[in-house]
Amino acid sequence: MDSLRLAQLRFFCAVMEEGSVVAASRRLNCVASNVTARLRELELIVQQPLFLREKGRLIETPAGRAFYDQAREVVHKASALEHFFQPDVPRGVIRLGALDVALQHFLPQRLPAFMHDCPDVVLHVLKRASYTLEHMLVEREIDLALTDGPIEHPLLESRLVFTEHLRLVVPDYVQTLQAIDWARTDVLVFNTDCYYRSVFESWMQNNGVAPRRIQTIESYPVIFACVRAGLGVCCCPDVMLPQNPAPGLQVMTPPDLPVAPVYSVWRRAGADPLLMRFVEHLGASGL
Repeated sequence: MDSLRLAQLRFFCAVMEEGSVVAASRRLNCVASNVTARLRELELIVQQPLFLREKGRLIETPAGRAFYDQAREVVHKASALEHFFQPDVPRGVIRLGALDVALQHFLPQRLPAFMHDCPDVVLHVLKRASYTLEHMLVEREIDLALTDGPIEHPLLESRLVFTEHLRLVVPDYVQTLQAIDWARTDVLVFNTDCYYRSVFESWMQNNGVAPRRIQTIESYPVIFACVRAGLGVCCCPDVMLPQNPAPGLQVMTPPDLPVAPVYSVWRRAGADPLLMRFVEHLGASGL
């Protein structure tokens, strides 16, 4: 059986609304025989007579009237879709994946203005770790990632949006970096797919630091509570530190602890105008 086509529905609705094949052909700017042919095709597809033929006239059947109620809605929606995209009205769905640091501070400053200027753009925002975000980009599960960078990948491009500083958080009775007894100290960090963990592990290795053990805790409030209780130390970005000076915690900045730049990252083949407009907005005035 042939598939139903939109043109057949348009011809059918025109006949129903104009009252005759001739009038419908004038409206559709085609010959009457074309209208008649499309109607017969439609009746064969739906396996139902939609019109009775009497002395050259078409009289709609009860089935035809019921079918028209449904077909008219389809044709109306299809006509609206023809004007769905307008030059000055951005439309689309952007799937954005971001690190927790971007969701904590950066995106709350940037997304509201974009959503106000582009109300017909839908944003799907999710939180993932850095290595997961890169994999999701390559697999086309998201359109854009806010993650550590720069990314060196043949399929991806990136642009700096902001730089995060990392801090060492220790119990408040530890006054200096040199006072940390690493052999008796636990390091509390996120899972191995966390970029900040890899940065801190590299820093420890470069400085010959060997903690008693590394514990994985994927919650900064829990990590800070453990540090406050003297159960270990942690490394975290500025934006995740407690808003006010927290009793029981001491924040240190080792001079050789690297900064953590965060980049917009997208697929080279996926750089359509709407996505790049969003990228430009995110990088409009770097933090």
